[in-house]
Amino acid sequence: MKLLFGTLITLFASVWVANALRKDPGYAMFSTGTWTVETSFAFLVLVLTVLFIVLYGLVRLIVKLWQVPSWTSALNRRRLRKKARQSYNQSVGQMAAGHWASAEKALVKSASHSDAPALHYLNAAQAAHRLEDVKWRRDLHLREAENSPDADKLMVQLARAEFLLDDGHAEQARPLLESLRAHHPHHPNVLQWLAKTYQQLKAWEPLQALLPEVQKQRAVGPKPFVELQRQTYHGLLESAAGGGSLEKLRALWRQAPTALREEDEEFLIGYASALCDYGAVDDAEKLLREAINRRWSDKLVVGYGMLERSHAAAQLTTAEGWLARQSNNPYLLLTLGRLAKRCRQTDKARDYLERSIQLLPTPDAYQELGELLQSLHEPNGALQCYQTGLRLMVGKPLEKQGAMLPAEKAQQLRGPEASKPAPAT
Repeated sequence: MKLLFGTLITLFASVWVANALRKDPGYAMFSTGTWTVETSFAFLVLVLTVLFIVLYGLVRLIVKLWQVPSWTSALNRRRLRKKARQSYNQSVGQMAAGHWASAEKALVKSASHSDAPALHYLNAAQAAHRLEDVKWRRDLHLREAENSPDADKLMVQLARAEFLLDDGHAEQARPLLESLRAHHPHHPNVLQWLAKTYQQLKAWEPLQALLPEVQKQRAVGPKPFVELQRQTYHGLLESAAGGGSLEKLRALWRQAPTALREEDEEFLIGYASALCDYGAVDDAEKLLREAINRRWSDKLVVGYGMLERSHAAAQLTTAEGWLARQSNNPYLLLTLGRLAKRCRQTDKARDYLERSIQLLPTPDAYQELGELLQSLHEPNGALQCYQTGLRLMVGKPLEKQGAMLPAEKAQQLRGPEASKPAPAT
């Protein structure tokens, strides 16, 4: 629309000027020395216009010729940048295929012509890191990335921390990442690598304090977070059991997630064992008993039998109550044998342990039975149990006569006057 209006105005102006000059073309005269030039004003205007156009064109041509080197240089830079982008994309593909050396070489070569040289140097550092034997080149690439005009300082420092962790230098990565967290307290990658650093250093208390923010910022996936949380509280439990106090131990139990307290069998058994170490055996027994009643677990049943509680008879009565629903469970029978042995009910203990072995031969069952037979002054049977249990422990196949005590052999060891085990008292 603007072009149309401009064209119409130019046409009208041209027609108006042409009509005006046709009626009165005017007169112009130039004189210099012996020369005198006379012409019409209209012709003079036409000549001047042509001269202006010619001179303007010449000036433009000279300017263009003057700018040819810079244009050529800019064109060459664009070509090199395009080539650098292509080289970067190809190098990323090479890294994905595991061609680390060629990818590193191409990335460094094209970095000087790239719009983002820091990315080239960072990826070159990653490639050199994978080569294992050229750590000095990796560190050199990191410095180049840090000094690049487009450098992202946080990205470079995170890459440095990752390399330190991979090399097993978590103690060097820790101050670096803690400093980054002070400036970027909610950055997911900072939180992720700091959590891994604490995990490698087994710094469970700072990791426990970090876990809520890690979960909030989704710094790790759901499954890795659950595993990280599990390792943290297991480590804290081990520390509290080894050098803390009963109050600290109970406080840790209250802080632990519900899933760990109700579903993690190792955590339950570890806490119960720690309670026993601090003398709170009754609390440990109640904890395992309620957990087993809530959800059956072979591990918890075995742990229940390992509790050194003064009221072993009550424990035995409780465990025998589980026989109604787990009558052929070898782990429950092992626990019953242990508890009956602790109550000095030798016949009952022997029966439970032999039944456990017949269902599932285990080193623990053979050890318990061997100790029982030794207390009954039956050294041959005890030796057979110890030998068989040892073979199981070292992973050797069981001998045919040592796999379990057959019923007739057990009856011979008991003697003809042996009777059925009496109920628990």
